[in-house]
Amino acid sequence: MTHVYELDGNQMKESAQAHAYLKEILQFPEHYGMNADALFDCLTEESREILIWLNSSDKIDKKILKTLEEVSQENPFVTIVEIEDDD
Repeated sequence: MTHVYELDGNQMKESAQAHAYLKEILQFPEHYGMNADALFDCLTEESREILIWLNSSDKIDKKILKTLEEVSQENPFVTIVEIEDDD
């Protein structure tokens, strides 16, 4: 079974805000480090099928977006779909 998450890029414009949002939505552990390395580690360790829809991906903090893209290349269980804002 694939776990699907729909993320709002407007909630991830700044790094601190983005990591708090990701921690909550993706249900990361309490010890989540709230940085790009921790994000990479949490998602590359996943062994369940995950599909992440990134709405308004053009609004996301660039370092976080790059990390999510790297995760999808590193872990075949994680698929990232970017959807830019139509505005």
